[in-house]
Amino acid sequence: MPIDFDKLTLTPISACLVAEETASLWQIHAMLPPDRNDRLYRFVIVPLADGMFIVARWIEVEEIVHRLMRYQDIRGWTLPELAATPLPPDYVEPDDYVAAKLKGVSLATLMQRLSPAKGLDRQTTTTHEARTMRDGHPGRRVVVLDSGTIYGVIFEELLTAGNIAFEPFRRETASAMPPMADDGDAMGDIEPDLPRSAAPLPEQITDVERSGGLTPESPPAERAQGSALLNQIAAAQDDRVFNLWIEQRLQREVEISGGGRTLTRIVPPGEALAIGGMYAVNVNVAPPLASAHVRTGGVEQAEAMSAAAQIEVDVRLVADSAFFKVYGIPQQKIIFPRGGVSKNIAGFIIEPIQQGIGEITALLSLNQKPFQKIVAQVAIGEAALADLPAEPVRASGLTLAAATATTRSPLAYPTETDASLIIIRETTGYTFILSLGSGYTVARLNLAEKEIVDVIRRARTAFLEKIVKRLDTSRNVYAYQLKDTTIPETIHQEALRDLRQIGDLLFRSLFFAPGSGDDGKELGRLLRTATAERELRINVIAERFAFPWSLVYALPFKPSDPVDPMGFWGYRHIIEHTPQFSARQPAAFAPELNTGERLHVGFVFDQTIDTQFNAPIIAEQRQILPGIDGVAVTEYGTRDAFLDLLSRSQNVPQIIYFYGHAVSRSPGEKDAATGIEYGLGDSYLSVNGEAVTLDDMNLYAGLDLDRFDSAPLVVLNACESAELSPELYNGLVPYLIGRGARGIIGTEVLMPAFFAAEFAPALLRRFVAGNTRLGDLLRDMRREYLREKRNVLPLIYALYSNAELIVKRG
Repeated sequence: MPIDFDKLTLTPISACLVAEETASLWQIHAMLPPDRNDRLYRFVIVPLADGMFIVARWIEVEEIVHRLMRYQDIRGWTLPELAATPLPPDYVEPDDYVAAKLKGVSLATLMQRLSPAKGLDRQTTTTHEARTMRDGHPGRRVVVLDSGTIYGVIFEELLTAGNIAFEPFRRETASAMPPMADDGDAMGDIEPDLPRSAAPLPEQITDVERSGGLTPESPPAERAQGSALLNQIAAAQDDRVFNLWIEQRLQREVEISGGGRTLTRIVPPGEALAIGGMYAVNVNVAPPLASAHVRTGGVEQAEAMSAAAQIEVDVRLVADSAFFKVYGIPQQKIIFPRGGVSKNIAGFIIEPIQQGIGEITALLSLNQKPFQKIVAQVAIGEAALADLPAEPVRASGLTLAAATATTRSPLAYPTETDASLIIIRETTGYTFILSLGSGYTVARLNLAEKEIVDVIRRARTAFLEKIVKRLDTSRNVYAYQLKDTTIPETIHQEALRDLRQIGDLLFRSLFFAPGSGDDGKELGRLLRTATAERELRINVIAERFAFPWSLVYALPFKPSDPVDPMGFWGYRHIIEHTPQFSARQPAAFAPELNTGERLHVGFVFDQTIDTQFNAPIIAEQRQILPGIDGVAVTEYGTRDAFLDLLSRSQNVPQIIYFYGHAVSRSPGEKDAATGIEYGLGDSYLSVNGEAVTLDDMNLYAGLDLDRFDSAPLVVLNACESAELSPELYNGLVPYLIGRGARGIIGTEVLMPAFFAAEFAPALLRRFVAGNTRLGDLLRDMRREYLREKRNVLPLIYALYSNAELIVKRG
């Protein structure tokens, strides 16, 4: 029988840290949570080449390091090196301890706890066998595997109560960090490294535009209440930024004892990397480096919002596996004091393995919340330089200042409810990174983009046929297309069962598809467990991956089981797509709409809907909206008026509400009747019966214009549009975000006209009243419609915006 975890204590992998065998203690420390109380009792697991594992409690590591510091600084050692080291011949137990609870434990005993532990399979090992293996280990611990993947640690608690004293990894941090490169003799064109705790030399700082790096776009002047932008970059350029640059690691033989020393040279932007060469991708906080591929600001303002003596930012590197091998720790921490440059550099070693254009992504996180993505496309091999894009580097997401403002908000979601699902497209699949609590789980899904599109297409078609077009045979009407949006109980139960099949297939098609590897399945199991245990705010960070997450049903079930509505992610969780990660530069606005007495709403509509349905749907919307307390409505009822609105930068409404048709065009799609081939730019919104295509928007209101001063929220209420698909969002969302919108609420499949006319104004009425977060409101209204009207249609409204967005009045 499998292990019964009710009888043994298990720490799941999500609460552990898995480190490479070559990771130093410094590097492991940087990967652990910044709060010491949160990291002290974490298990650090190091898989060894022989199939065994070193499993250490971090508090034990701190104690061992403290006791040996009098003899040698071992903080640069690896855990396997630490486990194998003998005690100094003259060792004497100290009088002071990191942890009073370890005072009575000898150093020899602590070292024995680092003895390699076995791994056991949770399905084929009995509870008795697991207990016996655990008790046979000096540290009373054993690693649990699931199909070869680490599942967690079974342990018996050996610690007793006691106080915690100083931390050995907080002393002499800057001077004790191992150097990244030799700063010795100069060698031809080799540029020596700068000191890691010093600012760049003046001659190395050049004008940002001249060196081709990215800089934040200057926002328009802030109005009294209209602008939500945090910073006035045009007035004062931040003198410190996040720099990303690449160094080539070179080996030079010298005639001294000890052999060669590793030197580096900075690879300038636009130079190709060599296959088989060894390179370091570096990230720091310092004045802008002329050699940096990318640099983004917001540092000074972030400090102004924080009282902390120093700021810690996690950096995680993801490199396209078709073009690079990555060595060492994929996640590190950079720390910088107030007013200063970072004490260290996050450095990641890569090796190009194939000629072409490879993509490198650095994810920045603050308090375990990803806030920015830095992407660099680099040429591998001289022949690939011709294929390098005109803009090979970009930064997207939020500035550090915007991220700090969000985390410091009194209405911010608690950390324990936060989950981030980061999706990075690679040449041969996708890398999924789940940030949950203090840990990261990474899986590579071998799925082609066409497979994802097909999964979404099938789900959309099923929703249309089984929900939107569900026939109420007792009345011979489509139950979900009536003006009365209350659904009969029998119809509702049938719809829930069909919806569960749709949601289950969506989940399985991603994580349990035939081509899914063990890591993909493990991520699926982790998501299944985590989303069932507690309510979460799930932040989806992705480009070109518009997926109907609200419809996902992750609970296991048998066909005869009743449907648990809370099994649908859209009912149980707050799900936000972070659209700023699809833009070309980080956004710099706080998660709030500030207004006085009236909030400005722009209403864009298609008057032909009334004729189509022979009902005053638009006419009623034009009466309802001005009647909402605290808003002033401006109408845009023609194609030219809509394009004029999009071309503005000043006096833009704080909310833009669109009610009309939307039609998606896929690249290569052909019209069955005419044979005309469409592209993504042919997708359009309809205003007064006239199409406004994405190409029109880019032509008449392009991204070269100044951004919207109000950072508006766009509500896209697209009704009766059977052609609405992810391709529209893959084009429209980046466009609107590029123009300065803070987010979009949109429907992901066909929305019946009468329901759209009822739901969106109700959501607007409650949101503009203030003091309710947008994510809470959308989830709560879904639940209300489920409970009071037995109507599931709100599930297909998706939130492409910060869920913490709120209207603040006064």
